[in-house]
Amino acid sequence: MNRTLFFLLLFVNGVATGAFSLLPNVRSDRLLANAALAKTEFPPSLLTALNLSGGGSDVDTASLKREMMAEATGTYLIVQIGCGVVCTATCLGAQVGLWQIAAVWSIAVTLAISTTASISGAHLNPAISFALALLRPSKQFGWGKFLPYVASQVFGAALAGFSNLILFRDAFNDFEATKGIVRGTAESIASASAFGEYWSVSSWQLAFFAEALGTAILAFVIFALTNPMNENTNENPILVPAIIGSTVGALISFLAPLTQAGFNPARDFGPRIVAYFAGWKGIAMKGWWLYVLAPIVGATIGATIADNILYKDKSSNA
Repeated sequence: MNRTLFFLLLFVNGVATGAFSLLPNVRSDRLLANAALAKTEFPPSLLTALNLSGGGSDVDTASLKREMMAEATGTYLIVQIGCGVVCTATCLGAQVGLWQIAAVWSIAVTLAISTTASISGAHLNPAISFALALLRPSKQFGWGKFLPYVASQVFGAALAGFSNLILFRDAFNDFEATKGIVRGTAESIASASAFGEYWSVSSWQLAFFAEALGTAILAFVIFALTNPMNENTNENPILVPAIIGSTVGALISFLAPLTQAGFNPARDFGPRIVAYFAGWKGIAMKGWWLYVLAPIVGATIGATIADNILYKDKSSNA
């Protein structure tokens, strides 16, 4: 356990150092000029529900540190609670059916967004941050803050994974002993799946499609809810976190049997790092790339449909 903690802290230090070394001092005016939504004034009520703050023309390091802490904290909540319930289901048989697990994930996402949105925008997902930087670059968020946000999200997810490892250490040991599983072997995917995700479908192409589709739906909902042209959420911004949380739960309910329903590169990769150093070794990283790339592709597609098709800025048609 001490060795695991050492390597995790080493990784975190590297991520933090790298993130701050990448903080830019240049302006992103060219991106702002090319974005249809860059000139749109977002209603204060909507920004309160799911604040889009977190980027800008010139990066304020002091503010960015606070936003990075919010992103790390929010992602920690999602992974600690969400993956925690997976740990209880896997090792302790504490949950009855997939819906209970999905419901807990819904609550975790809702809590994380509600508690951090006014500080960082509650991206809590590198795929969502990527889509926002690509399609909604603004004074609040742009490429200048993309890497620091991602580093914070991965850090929060890794820390949550380590918390779950400590909490359920005995449960994992008992589960593996009962099943005759040797940690690090192919059979240990049964326990490693409480950290990272693994697909059960016949091909990686089908798994990629499932993860991209799920993330596309999630991103579409997020971008549609937070679009300034959406009068429903303008008038009822308090509903936004719960709707996003419910969307995650619904997606888990029908896609988790296929791929475990990741939709979030940080949620998948952070805990995998912990599992790797906790004895699962190479098996912990099996298929990791798919759970990074597919959500990025899916989020870009879903966000594009919401912003550039469904809620296309009327002024752009002139």
